[in-house]
Amino acid sequence: MKALRSDTRPATGAHSIRRSVSGQRDARRGARREARHRALAVAWALGIAVLAGSARGDAEQHPEVLILVNEASPVSVAIGDAYRRARGVPASQVLPLRIPLEDPGLGTAAHETVSRQDYLRRVRDPVMRFLSQDDRARRIQILVTTKGVPLYIRDDGPVSYDEQRGAALDAELAVLGTRYEGSAGRASSPNPYFRASLPFAAWRERFPEAPPRFLVARLTGYATPTDAKTGVPADVLALLQRARGGRTDARWLIDADLGQRGGRGAANAAMFAATMARLRALDLDVIYDSGVAFRGGLERLIGLVSWGSNASRHPGPPFFGDIDGTRYPGAFAPGAIAVNLVSTNGRSFTAGTPYGQSLAADLIRLGAAGVASHVAEPTLNGVARPRLLVDYARGVPAGEAFFRSVPFLSWTNAYIGDPLMTVADPRPPAADGDGDGVADRTDNCRERPNPRQRDSDGDGWGNRCDGDFDGDGVTGLSDAARLQRALRTGRVEARFDLDGNGRVDTGDLDTLLLDLFLPPGPGTGDSRFRARGGEPPRP
Repeated sequence: MKALRSDTRPATGAHSIRRSVSGQRDARRGARREARHRALAVAWALGIAVLAGSARGDAEQHPEVLILVNEASPVSVAIGDAYRRARGVPASQVLPLRIPLEDPGLGTAAHETVSRQDYLRRVRDPVMRFLSQDDRARRIQILVTTKGVPLYIRDDGPVSYDEQRGAALDAELAVLGTRYEGSAGRASSPNPYFRASLPFAAWRERFPEAPPRFLVARLTGYATPTDAKTGVPADVLALLQRARGGRTDARWLIDADLGQRGGRGAANAAMFAATMARLRALDLDVIYDSGVAFRGGLERLIGLVSWGSNASRHPGPPFFGDIDGTRYPGAFAPGAIAVNLVSTNGRSFTAGTPYGQSLAADLIRLGAAGVASHVAEPTLNGVARPRLLVDYARGVPAGEAFFRSVPFLSWTNAYIGDPLMTVADPRPPAADGDGDGVADRTDNCRERPNPRQRDSDGDGWGNRCDGDFDGDGVTGLSDAARLQRALRTGRVEARFDLDGNGRVDTGDLDTLLLDLFLPPGPGTGDSRFRARGGEPPRP
């Protein structure tokens, strides 16, 4: 079984997470009646509730969305049409791509991988032509890919787990027209929108040339069974249904695992416990399970953070679903979102894919409406940060929350689900977002609980989130080397104690590696925090 790497060193046993017919409207009926009929048609075709605005006669409209379908597959076209109708995307903003297929029904995995050359010719260039010719006003901000458009861009050059030009196709689309296209790895593509507070539309207006240029999400699932009325796979149809009506009074499951060691052990504190603390600060219903056993049999789940098949003790393939009389992790509520820390949980959405690792497709089938996934190894510090994805509970659209939570672009991350999905009852921000007893305005490490506020070098960033020992503005390989040298020689300093256990050891190195290639903080040393106006792009 592949294991997700937790650092950039050669393999030393430190492993970690290795997923119309358009009804013509009679113009004489007027705009109000037309909108009402359109909403009713959506409710009939998709089986979802009438759009919220239809009671007032206001049809939902999303001219900022461009939908990409593969015209060689009726399944892909049907998904695009269903989503267009559901969200009021103009018909002119469904872009048919010409990508040859061995199986138009998408029953095999052959369509899920594309060469770099074919990506450029059959996906990237047609999208760029559309944007230059049909979107001169630059209204398009969200790209939605559909099943039948490849998942993974294969690169035949040298590959390491730190640098690879292969990437999630969706991740490449997000950086169209920027220097990040074809980026070789994490160090060369930090996400300027990571940890952002501005809505994406406002952020892009402020920084119009900075990556990411687009939010990108994918509508996919197992191809069968298929809905007879729409031609849409049942899993995708259900995903669209569940993107409506999510409520934050449902439960979150943080399925940590204190049996993990090395980088994964550090992640229990930096990702799992920190997410639990933020959810509780927002007064949300949280189940925090730190045991080694996989948790199952729960009800009304709107959020899941899990080690998936990387858990110390799990039920075995398929990992999620009904296994030996228990449903793992349980029943999802509408609008549920999941983070599954597994290297390649988004590697395929084709039935019959060999397991080894758990699959995001099974979470979609089980009832999740959105899943953060990886099409290939992201390394542990490249996964979506679940604590930041919690912005979804505060009313941020799911696709936007995902891009705020992803530390690197042009990488292996992909969001599965409707990017416009929001909760019906967003929670207001908490004054103390990490629940450590220190208000955010004075907290020197706002994303990880640190009640002692240890700041050994006095730079405004608490030790727990400050591996930048040389002060160059990023936690880099030089900082890791400095800490390794200190461990080897015994010449340690208080600032090297990142995890706050009173000693300097390999646990501190594991903590540092979670932040590799990222700036320290956020904390009071962060000028962006003082500006409180959104995060400017980093070089």
